Amino acid sequence: MDDNSQYLDIFFEETDENLLKLNEWVLEFEKDPTDIKILNDIFRAAHTLKGMAGTMGFETMIEVTHHLENVFTVLKDERITADEEVISLVFSSLDALSEIVADLRNGQDIKRDYSTIIQTCERIFLEANHKDYSLTLKKDTKSTVITVLDEADWEIVENTKLNNFHAYSIHIEIESTSIMAGARAFLLLNKLEEFGHVLKTQPTIEVLESEDFGYEFQIFYMTELEKNVIEEMIMDQNEVEAIHIERLEKDTVTKEVEEPTIEENKPATKVNQPHNQFVRVDLEKLDAFMNLVSELVIYRTQLEDISQKTNNKKLEETLTYVSRITDQLQSLVLNIRMQPLHTVTSRFPRVVRDLANESGKLMELIVEGDDTELDRTIVSELSEPLIHLIRNSADHGIESPDRRIVLGKPEKGIIKISAYQEGNRVFITVSDDGAGLDTEAIKKSAERKGIPTDDLSKQELQELIFHPGFSTAEKVTKISGRGVGMDVVKTKIKKLGGSIDIKSEPHMGTAFRLSLPLTLSIIPALLVRVGTHTFAIPLSIIGKVIHIEKSEIRQTHNGEVLIDKGKTIPIIHLAERLGIGHEESSSSHIVMVTIEGNEYALCVHSIIGQQEIVIKELGQEFMHQKYYLGATVMGDGRIILILNVTAICLERNATTYVQ
Repeated sequence: MDDNSQYLDIFFEETDENLLKLNEWVLEFEKDPTDIKILNDIFRAAHTLKGMAGTMGFETMIEVTHHLENVFTVLKDERITADEEVISLVFSSLDALSEIVADLRNGQDIKRDYSTIIQTCERIFLEANHKDYSLTLKKDTKSTVITVLDEADWEIVENTKLNNFHAYSIHIEIESTSIMAGARAFLLLNKLEEFGHVLKTQPTIEVLESEDFGYEFQIFYMTELEKNVIEEMIMDQNEVEAIHIERLEKDTVTKEVEEPTIEENKPATKVNQPHNQFVRVDLEKLDAFMNLVSELVIYRTQLEDISQKTNNKKLEETLTYVSRITDQLQSLVLNIRMQPLHTVTSRFPRVVRDLANESGKLMELIVEGDDTELDRTIVSELSEPLIHLIRNSADHGIESPDRRIVLGKPEKGIIKISAYQEGNRVFITVSDDGAGLDTEAIKKSAERKGIPTDDLSKQELQELIFHPGFSTAEKVTKISGRGVGMDVVKTKIKKLGGSIDIKSEPHMGTAFRLSLPLTLSIIPALLVRVGTHTFAIPLSIIGKVIHIEKSEIRQTHNGEVLIDKGKTIPIIHLAERLGIGHEESSSSHIVMVTIEGNEYALCVHSIIGQQEIVIKELGQEFMHQKYYLGATVMGDGRIILILNVTAICLERNATTYVQ
């Protein structure tokens, strides 16, 4: 264990990746059990897991993976079908492996009982390997090699050759007078394992132990020993009638056994084709890199400020090159930090499947826009709040199949996750087509907890579900009902510099919309002055800046508007919205922004200019201030606030999120 401790980080990373892929592929295989390609991918990933566990010496993980691999083997051989029992067993095995890995990661040596999973795997495997599948070896064993060894096995064979190992196919015949052929086969395998590794046997080890194989069997063996040494070692054992050993060479076997194939549309093989090169980087180093670039941007801004004040042309020229290089470096580090939302949502189909089985409801998950990218810090924190929202939809939203039929809905409910980027914000909506929020039930639950509700609007009543310990559930279930999930969601989203809104209609469904910053680091911004205060507006949402006279503003029953190219655009006076005292002027600057496809006109007193800014989080005392995304430090040391334009505009014109 100590010798392998240096490889633990790589082991955990690759194991997590393989377990995630296995969950995805098994879900796909459940939908289409005839897809042999997915089944091969599943088998290869399971084989890889067992190999990695073997390398690290994690015996429990080896045992569980070995028995799971046996189930995949009989699935591949079409000896069993992927029914509900088999799929549930596979998922239980994957959960057990995830649990083992979590214990190892936490440095805990917990002896958990996986005997039920192992015994069920053994039962299914042995039932599939009854006597009809006993081995009948042919003299020419090349076809047997092809049917028994798959691509994953050949990959292992080729890798071992790089380490001066040899791969052999060994055909052994036990004397027909032997009364314990299975025990003799078992002793031979143990002897061979002392000097190498048994890749596979035909028939399987379980069948050999049951003695239901006749007197002949085949071993696929990897060792540093030469062929003649192996022959002598086996023949020295009792009750061995004959052996036949051949070197395992995939190319030779394939050429002799494969049928001719049509080559018309096959592209020419490229020689020395380059592969994508990747390197793993510690996340702490990436964070340090980001912090250094942020500091560089701040000091560049200070130098630009000094250059303007001193009118130093030489410094200004040098700063032009420094700015270009800094911009390129900034863009590079931001792209490195970005991750697609898929890294989180890929595990949710499994979550919804399990919730459907637990609740007895029919439901389906639809994910749109999961290629939307966010800062990896935000992505890594999104899993918990999104799972809480999904569980809430499954338990409180989606109705039972019978109830949905009565309401004229399809039996199967829909939980939908959609994401898109708008400017420097990413919007993620988790919605369902279920019962919607029951405001009366919320009101009664609030009154029982001593929360006053008399003066609350419908929207404010719905937002009470984010109150700590609040729940409308009459009883606690495995899925929800303890009143902690939604509180966790709001707290986590706020911590990430985001916000969450609710839109719900009875019998139509509920939608939770999350608004999150694209990145927590550096953005281009427009600096504006409102009264005597300076604010930053993210440049990515700005369409244009215009100057207007007060006489150009029109008054309507919905407030002031601006007519621009025939379009009526609502005006928002930032001074009024932010509660800043100011003197009236006959003219104003208008910053045109686009939020959720709608245009808004932000009225400011003057434009200062464009600048790259480093986003800094606001302290806890500012968490309730929904109009601000964060703060930034200017070149002269001043601190200015970054406006949350989305929150400001949507308060002016409410938007519906339920689709």
